[in-house]
Amino acid sequence: MKNIITFASVTNAMKARELLRRHNIPSRMIRTPAKLRKGSCGYSLAVGRDFEKATQLIVNHNIPYKGIYADDAR
Repeated sequence: MKNIITFASVTNAMKARELLRRHNIPSRMIRTPAKLRKGSCGYSLAVGRDFEKATQLIVNHNIPYKGIYADDAR
């Protein structure tokens, strides 16, 4: 699994992606993987490098998210 931040709406995922872009953190918007959906569809950001910084920026800017899933298999 990749480092993924899940969102309930495409709008919040887009806000987060733009925030990360402004901080030079690459991310890619994807549909939330089925095993992480918890009953609803949704959108996620797949983030490679600077994952901890990315999550902190999203929290600090009060962008609502559903979950944070870090890939510990590095």
